[in-house]
This record gives sequence, C-alpha cells and structure tokens, in this order.
Amino acid sequence: MKRTGEIVLGVIGIVMNALGALFGLLIVAIFNMQEFQDELRGQLVNDPTMDNELIDSTLTLFTGSSWAILIAAIIGFVLGLIGVIAIKGNKKPKLAGIMFIIGAVIPTLLTFGLGFLPGILYLIAGIMCFARKAPPSEMPPSEIIE
Repeated sequence: MKRTGEIVLGVIGIVMNALGALFGLLIVAIFNMQEFQDELRGQLVNDPTMDNELIDSTLTLFTGSSWAILIAAIIGFVLGLIGVIAIKGNKKPKLAGIMFIIGAVIPTLLTFGLGFLPGILYLIAGIMCFARKAPPSEMPPSEIIE
C-alpha cells in the first residue's frame, strides 16, 4: 500500500517547521543583540505607562517566547522526520502515526497556537496512518483478524 498522502503531508510539515525554526533562530539572535535591546528600551521609556520593571519583564517575555518558538519548531521537525522515515515503504504506520500526532500537539501547545499549520498537517497525516489499513492480501498473517 502506498502512503504518498502521509509522506507528502509530513514533508510539507517538516519544511514548515524548518522555516519556523529559522524564524525562531532569527528572533533569538535579534533579541540577544544589545543594540536592539537598547533601542527597544529607549522606545519603551518614552511611554509614560511603562516603568523599568515592566520594560525588563517585556524584554524577558519576548526573549523567552522566541526560545519557545525555536524549541517547538525543532521538536516538530524531528518528530515529523521520524514519522516520515517510519511510514516510508509502509514499514511502521503505527509509530509514524504516533510521531505525527505528538509532533502536532506538542509544538502547537508550546507556541500557544503559532505552530498550528504544520500541526494540522501532522494531525491529518497521523490520523491517516491509523485509519488506512492494508488489504488482507498485503497484511502479515499475524495482523489478519479471522
């Protein structure tokens, strides 16, 4: 049985997670630049509602969020890669389904919904891995229910 649909969805999800990881890496690099922090602090100081403590917590929040995006995208990338490798040749569809579903849920939750698009693709691929069964003639004798 061909698993082209699952493989295509998985590869598109992998590419999207790779782009998300690059975006997260870029944001981490920008927020770690002292010039950027000084410029942002200078802009926020002009706001009369902001005090130094709120400015520091805002910078910390954005820095932590960028790390969360980076880590979640890497997790999604790795789990999607494992899923695609496991489904290739219809070797281990259950393992691939589990990896795709975990790769959909964890990054989406870690990024508070920012990783929803690759998550949807992985979720569909994971459901397809569990729903599609090989015809009895292709199944090993241990999996045929009599």
